[in-house]
Amino acid sequence: MLKRNCISGLVILGLAGSLAYSQEAVKDVVKTAAPPAAAGQETGKPADAKDVRNKLLPLTDMETAFKKAWATRVTLTRQVDDLAKKLKDATDEKQKEELLKNVNEARKNLQTLAIAMEVIFSTGLTRNYEFDEVKSTIFLRVGTAEEVFMRAVKARDLYGKVMTEHKAALEKEADAGKKKEMEKTLEVLTKRYQLVAAALQQVYGVLPTREFIYNPQNSTLYLKVSENEVGSIKEQLTKLQEERKARETAGQGAAAPPAAEGK
Repeated sequence: MLKRNCISGLVILGLAGSLAYSQEAVKDVVKTAAPPAAAGQETGKPADAKDVRNKLLPLTDMETAFKKAWATRVTLTRQVDDLAKKLKDATDEKQKEELLKNVNEARKNLQTLAIAMEVIFSTGLTRNYEFDEVKSTIFLRVGTAEEVFMRAVKARDLYGKVMTEHKAALEKEADAGKKKEMEKTLEVLTKRYQLVAAALQQVYGVLPTREFIYNPQNSTLYLKVSENEVGSIKEQLTKLQEERKARETAGQGAAAPPAAEGK
């Protein structure tokens, strides 16, 4: 059965009962950010020394990761509002159809990112408030950029640990009734593990199947790679960055008014 200390840990992290999102929304996050099943699951010894993952490739620092996610969310929110207004004012049926397609896509992207950020930057059950005397405003403290990252990683690893223990207990259980209940619990644990893992990849690019090193001195996250991987990994990162910029540019273009046609 599940260990009480593991369950308590999940409750303390504020994730055990707070991920109440629609099933479709969760599927979108996991589908978008979840790593391929075969990634990082190589077996056996490396073919040569150049295949040993002993090099560090910097991915992002914590502050930059948050700022990028926040900026993207602001852009998507503005895009959804602009597209919704254009759809409301549109009269041409063909234009309406295209605008509806664009606004639905923008809303889907916004929802995916919003859920990922909610998972990562959740404050848990503990509420720490701060008061800004200049603005006369009360703020809810989420934590430092490092704290929220480490909290999310801890939650993912804890879910993974409890999930593994539950699987082992399920295999040993002989009672059909208990086994059925345990299967339901395992399904919930698996979904929550996938959600946290996917959110980490969405915001930080962290895969649970790859090894990462976090340096608290510069708040930077590094991916452990081999010499043979360095070139291909850099190419993949460059490609992902280009694709993200292209999506943002396309989104801004979709939100902008159409250019007047020349006569």
